[in-house]
Amino acid sequence: MKISWTWFHKLGSPKWFYAISGRMLPWLAGAAVLLLLVGITWGLAFAPQDYQQGNSFRIIYIHVPAAMLAQSCYVLLAVAGVVGLVWKMKLADVALQCAAPIGAWMTAVALVTGAIWGKPTWGSWWVWDARLTSMLILLFLYFGIIALGQAISNRDSAAKACAV
Repeated sequence: MKISWTWFHKLGSPKWFYAISGRMLPWLAGAAVLLLLVGITWGLAFAPQDYQQGNSFRIIYIHVPAAMLAQSCYVLLAVAGVVGLVWKMKLADVALQCAAPIGAWMTAVALVTGAIWGKPTWGSWWVWDARLTSMLILLFLYFGIIALGQAISNRDSAAKACAV
């Protein structure tokens, strides 16, 4: 099977990427909404109670995906930063600037839902556990990347600064 690498090169071009993603967006958005509705319905309505935590465990269906997405966005920032610095792809800089607010929101959701779960489970909204503290530091890193990108008016300089 021969792979046409020109398709990947076209996808790296902002012009072609926006054309292809514009055609795929309605289908992917519809599938995402459908899967989210099914997952939330099954997780929050049909999952049986936990024998120790009762219904408070149901927040895991929101908390864990948010935390995983927050950390995945951080990996995406690192990969996009390297690709933007090494191969100077403009699309990597766009991905870096777009992934930072998503990661910040998901980190905030993970921290809030973790606190909501922690109150009945641990008896406290916050404990200085390594996992909680590292997520708080991750939120501050996201805020720093977003602020750095907004503070520098030259887009190329802002992209390089955020990539580093």
